[in-house]
Amino acid sequence: MTDITVKDAPEGLLNETAGLRINESSNHLRNYAVIEKHRLKILAGWFLRLRNFDHKYKLAYHLYDASEHVSWLLVRLKEMRGGNPNASVRPELKRFLDDALNAQTDGEFLCGFYGVLTQAFLVAIKEDLQRMDASGNANEWRILKRIQSNLETQVDWFNGLQLQLKNTAWTDALQKHLNHIGGIHGECEASEPPMKASRAFFERPTTILFEKSITIGELEPYENRLKMDTQQATIEQFKVFFNEFYAAALLASILFDASDNDYPWEFFADFSRHFWDEARHSEFGAIRLRELGVEPDRVNPILFEESQSLPILHRVAYLTRGLEAYFMPRKPKRMKEYEETGDLRSQLFADQDWSDEINHVRYGSRWTDHLLEDDYRDVNDIIDEVKKHLSVVRGYEVTDINAPF
Repeated sequence: MTDITVKDAPEGLLNETAGLRINESSNHLRNYAVIEKHRLKILAGWFLRLRNFDHKYKLAYHLYDASEHVSWLLVRLKEMRGGNPNASVRPELKRFLDDALNAQTDGEFLCGFYGVLTQAFLVAIKEDLQRMDASGNANEWRILKRIQSNLETQVDWFNGLQLQLKNTAWTDALQKHLNHIGGIHGECEASEPPMKASRAFFERPTTILFEKSITIGELEPYENRLKMDTQQATIEQFKVFFNEFYAAALLASILFDASDNDYPWEFFADFSRHFWDEARHSEFGAIRLRELGVEPDRVNPILFEESQSLPILHRVAYLTRGLEAYFMPRKPKRMKEYEETGDLRSQLFADQDWSDEINHVRYGSRWTDHLLEDDYRDVNDIIDEVKKHLSVVRGYEVTDINAPF
């Protein structure tokens, strides 16, 4: 991939003690916030589409990194003179970021997202850090050092994949697009416009895709698991943990779809955390199953699939005020069972899961109330509308929010 060369700066600007002026550093931080908002959207969409489930977990961690980075950057921008976080960034950068979503294969996505976009983002941050004054730019320096560390971890993970497709027509086109707009900040020598190739736009999946080793099928119902011996019950329970992919997918769909609408940043911050938690809960399942000698091999995404034609408000209410409430009574009982049998490893995961789910209900209460502020309906009306939707989808009357596992 082509290196980005910075234009000659005004005399003295690159002196290590000159630092970055407020107008320049605030403009750069705004660009970084926009980049991370777009990276969050791209990761949410590709979490659904990327087939390798271990890679999906990495995307979830990286999405939450992006969310935290935006929160840090917005706090600093609000403190800075002229740092209005809502000020427009140049449209050329936004067009490049929109383009970065449209990979056609898993390999293209990984190489374009990490090998071009994330790598260029990291280079821009390193260049800023080299130009900053340790005292005069101390606030921005601290933030960018933390972001640098996270991005380096992401790029190192990508490089460790040793993909054979790192220099594809797609990555070449993305790099040329970035070079044409003068790099992340538009401060590099702009190249000639690349030839515009005909390319399909990304379509968010309405199911969650997996590699062939993962089949779509039924899980053991809760009542059946209660009758099993301890070892088999634990295996089946952690298969249900692994199936938390459905909840992470539902949240990914919310984050992706909401990104093109006027939601407060705090909405994305809360549901990025919720998404990461659900992906981690699925990871708990993968880790514990492998420790028990069982390879994860099945998911049941029906609850996600049934929700996909619902509006965002209804998806939020369905998950946080419906399904979370349905599963909650099982949490303390499961914790106690693991404690009584001395299974402290399983207890650790169940303990974290229970604690996280309490926060998720809190997020749901906060945002359903917010989204209904100017609505004649209340959350019970929304849940009733969800039940009517499920009745149509399932072909029978649904009177309660529940799950088949």
